[in-house]
Amino acid sequence: MGGHQNQKTALPKNWPPEITFLTSPLYSPELTKAQIQALRVRPSASAAPVAEDLPTLPPELLRPGPNPLVRIQPITDPSHPACGQRGLFAARDLKPGMPVVRYLGEVHPAGSARHASSDYDLWLDHSAGGADVAVDAARAGSEARFVNDYRGVPGRARTNAEFRDAWDGRERCMAVYVVLGGAKGGGKGKGKGKDGGGGIAKGEEILVSYGKGFWGKRREEEEEKRRDGEGDVTDQPPE
Repeated sequence: MGGHQNQKTALPKNWPPEITFLTSPLYSPELTKAQIQALRVRPSASAAPVAEDLPTLPPELLRPGPNPLVRIQPITDPSHPACGQRGLFAARDLKPGMPVVRYLGEVHPAGSARHASSDYDLWLDHSAGGADVAVDAARAGSEARFVNDYRGVPGRARTNAEFRDAWDGRERCMAVYVVLGGAKGGGKGKGKGKDGGGGIAKGEEILVSYGKGFWGKRREEEEEKRRDGEGDVTDQPPE
């Protein structure tokens, strides 16, 4: 049910072979027709402020294939919390407030046991009367699954990007946007485009906040693993 990877679609450079690359949402078989339909109904202007916060993504972000705005790169800096993993970097200067990449994955109902322990799960529609679904990029997704949290990254005090609800012309989705005004509290020269007006400079890592809920859950898991003698957890996946 739903979209999936086109076998003829080129993969982004440094894409892991064990993860399915998506160019459209993948629907879980657990989704009901009513939930899918709810995602495909755009809030009307009378539903403000929801409608005001649901911008339409530009066509260039909806084309099949690798996203030209970003690059997946291995993290090799030993002082980076995600060293040995991958990160998402700007392939060109990105302006404040612009959409960068859709966060694609398996769209599933809230409470699904299959996704209960995923670190790549984001709420897609958790509003009252909404579809009550989330999108999980653990097994399949887009380049956005490689966005790291800003915490602990050398030279970075705050984020330069954020997750936002959006409309892809057909249904509700989640996307990564450059924060308005560039990096919030970034380090020396970070988060500044060539014109000095903010944004994300070409070659700079795109960083978001996973949120306090994610890190609270992570601390609980680490404490449980330590009690079980499994050691520390070092991965840094999205919220």
